[in-house]
Amino acid sequence: MHAKVTVNPTPQTPSEQVVRPATDVSTEDARGRVIVLRKPNPITKLRFIEAMGPSSNNPLWASTVWPLMFVASIDGQPVPTPANKAQIEALYLRLDEDGHDAVVKAHAEHFNAGDADVDEDLVKKS
Repeated sequence: MHAKVTVNPTPQTPSEQVVRPATDVSTEDARGRVIVLRKPNPITKLRFIEAMGPSSNNPLWASTVWPLMFVASIDGQPVPTPANKAQIEALYLRLDEDGHDAVVKAHAEHFNAGDADVDEDLVKKS
């Protein structure tokens, strides 16, 4: 599997900045789908944690789905941030292994990879 990752380094007009922030990262999965990732704002992160529900206490589950919060579009189709566990699972199924692998790789390369790390000691105290 070879994922192609490109960052949008081209200066943008103010209108383009609203439509597509400069922090967008495009990646191509093994099937040739173009997946765009965008860094979420702090409120989006909190809402995503809430959307994970009790599964957010499972470090493996949480670290697997965390990069999905960054998915902004697939083949030009906008992807809203999942608002509940069923929507998280639906996005995971839509991406399948090829898409998930590309998202995880692009997330690790271009965004704070530490976001996906879960402090297992903190989880155990919960």
